[in-house]
Amino acid sequence: MMTTSAQSVYRQVMGADFNLLAAELQRFHSMAGRALLTGRFSVQGPDSHAGRLVSALFALPKTAAETPFKFELDANPRQETWRRHFPDRSMVSRMQAAPGMLIERFGPIRFYFRLKTSEGQLSMLLQSVTVLGVPSPRFLMPKVSAHESGADGRLHFSVSAHLPVVGLLAEYRGYLELGPGA
Repeated sequence: MMTTSAQSVYRQVMGADFNLLAAELQRFHSMAGRALLTGRFSVQGPDSHAGRLVSALFALPKTAAETPFKFELDANPRQETWRRHFPDRSMVSRMQAAPGMLIERFGPIRFYFRLKTSEGQLSMLLQSVTVLGVPSPRFLMPKVSAHESGADGRLHFSVSAHLPVVGLLAEYRGYLELGPGA
């Protein structure tokens, strides 16, 4: 059952800036409980062998054009579990709030993001990465670009991940239908 939370993980991290987000983003990032959302996405996968190996390790999507997409959310004020169901694999991560940061966990790897809003949109700015609690040196950190916007009852997303030496891991964009009231 999906409800809304005044103390969602994203609201905790963003504080008053949360109110500057587009209505669709506020609605999505206030969801509490469990929800299944659908949408569509397109993805450009890696073009190197090493990129394909790393991409498979993180269950990143393979190259696809305008494909159906399912997203499961399980959210409470302590953490959000995101299950992204791509046609060929599923990717799971967990989001938690830390002072001024959003932490996204993929198993033993933690990505620390600063959240920024501009003109109703949300950008996730990667600040640091730890593996088994050990900080990654800056020169080994992935380059991650993640942006969200809202329009017409949809949450639109654009994500890209590149790894030094390896190159592109995945670049995907699309939308999730939020339904009435967004």
